[in-house]
Amino acid sequence: MDRSADVVALFPGQGAFDGQALSAAAANHSDIRDVFHEIDEVTRAETGRRLSDVVLAENPPRLAELLADEPWVSQLAIYGTDVAVHRVLRDNGLRPDLLVGHSLGEIAALVCADAYTVADGARLIWHRVRVVNEAELRDGCMAALATDPDRAQSLLAAVADDDLVIAAANHDRQTVVSGPNESMAKLRSVADAVGVSFARLESPAPFHSPLLRPTVERFSAAIRDIPRQALRTPVHSPILNRKYTDDEDIAAALASHFTLPVNFATTIRQLADQGVRHYVECGAVGALSKFVRQHLNGSAPTAIAGLPSDPTGIHAALGALREAGLLPVPQAANGNRTGFDAFWADRGTQIIELIRREFEIYHGSRTGPEAAAEAGHAVDPAEVADRLRKMYSDALEYPEEVFADDVELEAELGIDSVKQVELLTRVSETFGLPTPTDGFRLADYDRMGKVVDYTVRLLSRAESAHA
Repeated sequence: MDRSADVVALFPGQGAFDGQALSAAAANHSDIRDVFHEIDEVTRAETGRRLSDVVLAENPPRLAELLADEPWVSQLAIYGTDVAVHRVLRDNGLRPDLLVGHSLGEIAALVCADAYTVADGARLIWHRVRVVNEAELRDGCMAALATDPDRAQSLLAAVADDDLVIAAANHDRQTVVSGPNESMAKLRSVADAVGVSFARLESPAPFHSPLLRPTVERFSAAIRDIPRQALRTPVHSPILNRKYTDDEDIAAALASHFTLPVNFATTIRQLADQGVRHYVECGAVGALSKFVRQHLNGSAPTAIAGLPSDPTGIHAALGALREAGLLPVPQAANGNRTGFDAFWADRGTQIIELIRREFEIYHGSRTGPEAAAEAGHAVDPAEVADRLRKMYSDALEYPEEVFADDVELEAELGIDSVKQVELLTRVSETFGLPTPTDGFRLADYDRMGKVVDYTVRLLSRAESAHA
């Protein structure tokens, strides 16, 4: 990889969707709705449905709801979020030197480099989903192992199935694997035996594995005639381990993604070795930003999530980017900063952070029985579950989707009893509940679903008392 970048834009793939954050950003940035309306051209023609009616609905959807819908919905929602966030950041002055996509995110990166239009990028995603759904594939899935790639490979060797492979090396504490369901069940047993956390991921297919070989040629043929233009910004592929070129067979390159692994960790190390200092994630949730900080041991001058799952969302990202000097500060007509602009440039990020902290305190105190009683409705278990999963995800740096109801916190995720008590105390503080008493048995709440039920039960009990 040539030394040519100082600002790198990252585009996430599977799991990178946050309906609430996206809706909040769309309310203040028309660019976001514009992107999804361009995607609507494709989904309306292919399915008779508009993607924007789903992802920008009055009640923002959760990722689990998208995955329960038709297969194309979640994939295009993630793609659209990536492109929309990049457009907002670009229109505010972000000029990355290099674009890097993670799995599905590579298509978004190519679109944002102007190799494809937004609609044509949506057509690429549409065909990607279609050929996988139409192929008669061996049942498979994906899972995250809380270990480095070398140890993960030794665990795979113990299962001895050539179709069970490393799908993505994200960082030294997370390796994603992909393969047949039956072999994945054996891997889970092997991982449990040696104390490595295993968490199945919510993915519509076992991407980056030999199971998808039958789809490679079909996908390449399906997208070959979609027009592409010259790249305006270089795009590096962690799958191909190189930059795309304008004269290559890009259809064949994108089709090869189905079976090749994502070497994200290698890519970030190479960039860091070249002295790249700034990483901006153009997408939701902020997982890639976390991976970068973990690679660089927190030493990255900037690793900013463009649409974090945060009350201030994209506004916080814009403030952080301005403070880092990656976005221009708004100026008055005469070219000089106004009094407010100068003040905001100097203090805006700190003010946003203060608002975020105050909101969390306020929201935590108002999410309990008093808020429910005043609103005239019962506690919503789904909303409580979402907040708990995000809380555990932020604290433990696991993807939110690993915190399924049946996951065992210690046996599968390696969360020891001390950490579990710490998290439950945080839950009590956030929801305004009493801390666990002496009669509380931690062993009774060994699964995520039990923690959710426990929290909902206490909230409902307190609400009834209040009423």
